[in-house]
Amino acid sequence: MFFKSFYTFIFFIIFSALFGIATLIASFVCEPKTNNPNKKTNYECGIIPIGNATINFSIKYYLYAILFIIFEIETIFLFPIATAFHKIETFILVEILLFILTLAIGFIYAYKKKLLEWK
Repeated sequence: MFFKSFYTFIFFIIFSALFGIATLIASFVCEPKTNNPNKKTNYECGIIPIGNATINFSIKYYLYAILFIIFEIETIFLFPIATAFHKIETFILVEILLFILTLAIGFIYAYKKKLLEWK
């Protein structure tokens, strides 16, 4: 019984890898092969492009994005707990408190490093 489920798991891993490789090869084969210099320019609504399109953004934007994602995931994990709070046992409550404590330590670390200040 164990080996049957193990073989099924291995089959899905191999199938997923082959499917990913096949889609990459198909996209490479089916892409248009025209080499036009206009395709490499910026699109600015018909206006002649000036300068380079790549702009270096400050690292502050990325730090805010990462912190936002971390604390957004925290709320996603805490919402089901809040809806079933009356059924929670002591062990689960301790685990929840450890989770919140870990995130609070991360928040305090970000605050002490002044990652949340906009300059």
